[in-house]
Amino acid sequence: MTILRHNSLFALCPKLVLYRHHPLFVFVSLSLFLPFVLSGAQPATSTTIYFYSPETNINNFSSLKAEFDIYLSQFGAYRFQPFSERLTFETFIAKSDRAVFLLSTWHYQNLKRRLSMEPVLVGVSRNQSTQRRVLSVQKSFTDIGFLKGIKIASSGSAEFTTTILKHMLHDRDSAVIASMKIFSVPKDIDALLAVGFGMSTAAFTTQNSLEKFENINPKQFNTLRQIAVSSETLFPIVARQMDSADQVQDILDIMEKMGDDPEGEKRLKMLGLDSLKKLSNDELEMLNK
Repeated sequence: MTILRHNSLFALCPKLVLYRHHPLFVFVSLSLFLPFVLSGAQPATSTTIYFYSPETNINNFSSLKAEFDIYLSQFGAYRFQPFSERLTFETFIAKSDRAVFLLSTWHYQNLKRRLSMEPVLVGVSRNQSTQRRVLSVQKSFTDIGFLKGIKIASSGSAEFTTTILKHMLHDRDSAVIASMKIFSVPKDIDALLAVGFGMSTAAFTTQNSLEKFENINPKQFNTLRQIAVSSETLFPIVARQMDSADQVQDILDIMEKMGDDPEGEKRLKMLGLDSLKKLSNDELEMLNK
């Protein structure tokens, strides 16, 4: 930005020299130059929430960012940056020096070996901080031995879905898991509907989504059979870099209180959460297994 100086102003209008000591001139000068002075000041350092989740399929990243940015702006220089690509997210967080990270527990457990990260908060939904994944098929699908090559509808990424399925179907041959075709859908409900409409053989969803489906569509729910259930895992967590506690405490406090504010809760529900809370010792132990 080019900043004008007094001399250049007088050069543009020499007659102003005659009135340079007049009180009105002083007032006008201040009104002209103060914005330039302020614009040259150091901007407030912003703190960013970096978000990436392989567990959910975000349809509109620009809308998600806009909603969070609007909410966070009332508290100061904070912003929300979602990512659609895992590698891009990891590149940014490796170089960030003033940020917190909202990510899945599966992703955190992969990253903690490479990055110095400290988990602080965990997501909560329906008063629970843990969830299970379920693999559902049509009741007519009676033989689990025919899993090879089946199409599975999932709102999570193919990598995430395949990894969890390996744990859920631990007695299956790895070649069977590798042969499964992951069919991407926007939401868990869509995965369950895809099975009903014959678009996929199985649906990979959370237990919560399956229970919701039972309530809203009991007839179609009764056509399904659950053939595998995962162990409990934590909802997405918020982590910070080990040496950044003082720099990011303010944004962590804001995030922890979002569930108590209707506008904050509205934003969290876009991520499938009701609130965020501090991790308990038991939850930390589960996360670090």
